[in-house]
Amino acid sequence: MEKTLDIIYNLKHLVIVPIGYKELYESINDTFDNAIIMENNIDDVNFIIQFINQNNIKNIIFTDYLPDYGLIMNGLKEKHSYKIIFTKTLASLSDEGNYAMFESIIELCNNKTIDSVAVIDSSMYEVLAKKVNAYQVFLNVKKQDNNQETASDTIGVLNIQDDDYHSFYNELSAIKMIENKTAKIKKPGKTTKEFIKLFSIPTVTDEENTINDNCINLNINFTEICIHNFLKSMDMSIPCIIGNNDFLNNDLKKYLMVRSDDNIDEIAEKIESAIKNKDKILKSYQKFRKEYTKKSIESVEKFLGYKQDTVEEKEYEKLISVIVPAYNVEKYLRNSLNSVIEASIDDMEILIINDGSTDNSEKIAKEFEKKYPKLIRYIKKENGGLGSVRNVGLREARGKYLASIDSDDTINKNFFVEAEPYLKKDIDLVICDWLSIKEDQTSFETAAIEWSLREKNIYEGLLYSSIMPSTCNKIMKKSILDSLNLEYIEDKYEDLSLNPLFMLKAKTIKYINKPYYEYYLRSGSLMRSSAGYSMIHIIKGLNDRLKSIENEVNIDLEEFKYYTFSWRIEEFIMNQLYTIDEKEKDKFIQLIYKNIYDICVSTFESEYYKNMLDTIKDKEKRKFIIERNRKLKDKKLNKIDSYNEKYKLNAVIIYYGDEHE
Repeated sequence: MEKTLDIIYNLKHLVIVPIGYKELYESINDTFDNAIIMENNIDDVNFIIQFINQNNIKNIIFTDYLPDYGLIMNGLKEKHSYKIIFTKTLASLSDEGNYAMFESIIELCNNKTIDSVAVIDSSMYEVLAKKVNAYQVFLNVKKQDNNQETASDTIGVLNIQDDDYHSFYNELSAIKMIENKTAKIKKPGKTTKEFIKLFSIPTVTDEENTINDNCINLNINFTEICIHNFLKSMDMSIPCIIGNNDFLNNDLKKYLMVRSDDNIDEIAEKIESAIKNKDKILKSYQKFRKEYTKKSIESVEKFLGYKQDTVEEKEYEKLISVIVPAYNVEKYLRNSLNSVIEASIDDMEILIINDGSTDNSEKIAKEFEKKYPKLIRYIKKENGGLGSVRNVGLREARGKYLASIDSDDTINKNFFVEAEPYLKKDIDLVICDWLSIKEDQTSFETAAIEWSLREKNIYEGLLYSSIMPSTCNKIMKKSILDSLNLEYIEDKYEDLSLNPLFMLKAKTIKYINKPYYEYYLRSGSLMRSSAGYSMIHIIKGLNDRLKSIENEVNIDLEEFKYYTFSWRIEEFIMNQLYTIDEKEKDKFIQLIYKNIYDICVSTFESEYYKNMLDTIKDKEKRKFIIERNRKLKDKKLNKIDSYNEKYKLNAVIIYYGDEHE
């Protein structure tokens, strides 16, 4: 994980790995995801505290136990769940420090500070499982397809000379017994140099690539903790001989497992046998690798208590696809397209999607396509609304990321340039602020983050802001949208039907606190008009969709629904009751009952909503709203005596905690 406060993380868990665990860090990160290295100083402890407080991380997992972990727990603002990955072997408890750590972990579990412990060494697991809530976890490494055809005469010695295990020198001795083979080791120390010289062992040193380009590798340790070297070697089609472990299948045990690291003859025989039977070993390994990966994933998910969310990544032709919907916008289209072209970067495409325009929009679009044939694609479709345009864009885009600029708005020339480095780092989402421009050309900034919530964490500040669903101020990773297996609902406010789900799934976000999206406020535009029927449709659709991912999200769904639904219900639905005629009102109320009755009731009965009502200074208004909500629950909303406009809630202002009334 990138160690920075520049990125916003939305993660179910974070694994903290001490700086001295570099050998294990890769496999811990590959196995659990979201691992970060903690250096051994107070500044880095404070950084970790700030990092967790800033981001949306619910579960903290420590690697072994250090006194500094207590400082971290004391410095966190919110309540978290704590777990430990214990990497020590049972044999290592002869060391006084390791035994003290073992005792500390048991005490932390007994006093409920730590929920559970993941144990890597099987012998240690058998002991700890009798004392605390322990799980055996099988470390994994991400598989790299790298079928090496090597005729090398080197044998990699993957153990290190200053390890607690003593097989290192026996491995060198065994290699000495085999003709025309050379030991490849990391940078040798004084004792190792003397040993090599004394016994005339043919040796080369390669500190960075000990494991690569060998005919065989040796990693003869008797613990699952060293599995990462075995897997990496075998994935490169280099057989790796290990110590007596239970995780291998019978075929691999036959060729790759030694029963004693003291028996030099046995090690030498295994080396010669592995070289001779390489093809059989690699064939057997393919089955083992598949089964082991599944076993590892299952063991980790059992320990975590939830499935790890993975999204399949694909190859894409472009870095960014910019979607420009066009419907009867001849007055604004040139200006919009010119702004996108001025902001363009290499490895980008622009899709102009004509939604059945009847004015000169098509002529203008084709003119730009002709002028910029390598940059612009023009697509024409029958009129279906902005939701249908977004769905065409999803299907047609060739980019890894999607951006969208409405054709009566513009984009700042710096947006894509500033976002590009983060996209190349594989960030899930880049988001910017708006510059809202009035018809008299005066303007004001609209932040993409709700600053009153920032103290809680920055992710929730973005998730709960009033403009959160907008497609236009975001650059979104297409693979996440594809993984949802959904399209935009083809109605007004279509962004609300899908983008909140994307926000819930995105793990990494770069927030650019600059007004790069230039949003023009025009009288009669879609977002300025009343559309209560569409909002009912969209809220119902989003609520139904949330049910399908509720076990995957890293947020309190009651809180999410309050911030996402409540002010929209007030602004676009309840406030309509004050202005529509009686005949229309009855029809509208019946639609509320049919589609979003349960949503309204649960929203109005939530603690968040009740707390909001307590902030309303006008007691008469508060009393009216409470009575209105009771009548809605009793399905007697049409029995309210008066819909006086003075009872309207200025929803956005109230819900985000600003001064009102």
